[in-house]
Amino acid sequence: MRIRWILLLYVVVEIAAFVGLSAWLGVGWALLITLLTAIAGYGFLVARGRRVVTDLRRAARNEIRPTEPLPDTALLALSSILVILPGVVSTVLGVVLMAGPTRRIARPAVTAFGARRFAGLVSAVSARTVFLDGDVIDGDVVSSEYATDPTAVPTQRRQLPPAH
Repeated sequence: MRIRWILLLYVVVEIAAFVGLSAWLGVGWALLITLLTAIAGYGFLVARGRRVVTDLRRAARNEIRPTEPLPDTALLALSSILVILPGVVSTVLGVVLMAGPTRRIARPAVTAFGARRFAGLVSAVSARTVFLDGDVIDGDVVSSEYATDPTAVPTQRRQLPPAH
């Protein structure tokens, strides 16, 4: 039900903006401005998308911390939806959301929202996890009688590389 109200609000705002532009500048100029904002929005979207993908690759290689590219990816997804939707208001909102200062302001809120969602998923999954008796060593399950004998289990343990 909430989606219907959001969609109705979107349509009313975009029509009101177009009618306002048409009354102020004329229908031809309003159509031209609508077309130009869509083209500019797509241009900004392509440029920002490339930057986010580059940052995600760098974060995957531990060159940078993922605290910036992950929220930026979520913000890029939202701004992409706004740019793709037809209309001047949604395109301008999408471009503003792609701007650096706006992302810096929105990044903590997006990070907090993502952390809450992730914590909810982890708690839902861990509640259904079943653990069997025994130790796991290098992907093998060793029963408890062998775990007490040091000659029966490998002494070498693999460790993850340190984070940068």
